[in-house]
Amino acid sequence: MLKIIYISGVQFGYELLSSLLEHEKSISLIISYEDQKKKKYSDFANFKEISKKYNVLHKQVDKINDKKNVELIRSLQPDLIFVMGWSQLLSDELIDIPKIGIIGSHPTELPKYRGRAPIPWTILKNLTQSALTFFWINPGTDEGPIENQKFFKIDQNDDASTIYKKIIDIGKDMILEDLELIESGELRKIPQDQTKFIENWPKRQPDDGKINWSKSSSDIHRLIRASTHPYPGAFTYFGKKKIKIWKATISSDKSNGIGRIMEITDDKIKVGTADSSIILQKITSDFEDLENSKNIFLSTDIGKNFN
Repeated sequence: MLKIIYISGVQFGYELLSSLLEHEKSISLIISYEDQKKKKYSDFANFKEISKKYNVLHKQVDKINDKKNVELIRSLQPDLIFVMGWSQLLSDELIDIPKIGIIGSHPTELPKYRGRAPIPWTILKNLTQSALTFFWINPGTDEGPIENQKFFKIDQNDDASTIYKKIIDIGKDMILEDLELIESGELRKIPQDQTKFIENWPKRQPDDGKINWSKSSSDIHRLIRASTHPYPGAFTYFGKKKIKIWKATISSDKSNGIGRIMEITDDKIKVGTADSSIILQKITSDFEDLENSKNIFLSTDIGKNFN
């Protein structure tokens, strides 16, 4: 039986770990983020209960490469390490520990796209296809040989939430399939063709979700789709109120002013853009923690502008 260490701090990794444990795969150690990281990662996951349920040793860490953490991993003499949702690069010292290697994940079509915030960038770049890639971690950044890669389609109705679910569903099957292959002694290592590299995506900050109403409806809609759950959300301001927008649709109605409120009902707000208008279907206010538009706006707000 292989000695496996599982490293993750996010919901994607939690779901894949659940699948492994439900299928009675043995895990020697779970490493996850400390609770304080919840403020930093919008898809933060708590692994305490699942580790107790399956009686698996669990360690919460701040920095994975700290000496005490490296020594703990070394002491367990792992054959294999899974890293399924972890923002910190692993040190060369840690990479050298497992006998077989370390498998990481990236929800993009490696080697075409690398970097941070892959799901939001996939939507912002208007891609119609992406992939979940498992690869062998080496000292580079997402550059190791590909272990497995599964493609999926993206349409104009997909948002960050639906794509996140897609990669979870695909990932559950992939990780079980791959572990069974490794247990049988088969290792897939497909070198990445670096000539296919297109670009490296930068980290996105919460402020990147601010809506510029002078852009087209399709651009604004794309930003809302890219920023929705499990991420911080696209937002705008109405006076001093910060309004988060989680879901919207494009309207063919002509704009009567950039950022101007055209219509308010119980469940939607129509707003003018550069080329048409957009219907805000799900909104919240940080001040009032309300979702119904009539509880945030008055009928007299029609004709006023978001800023």
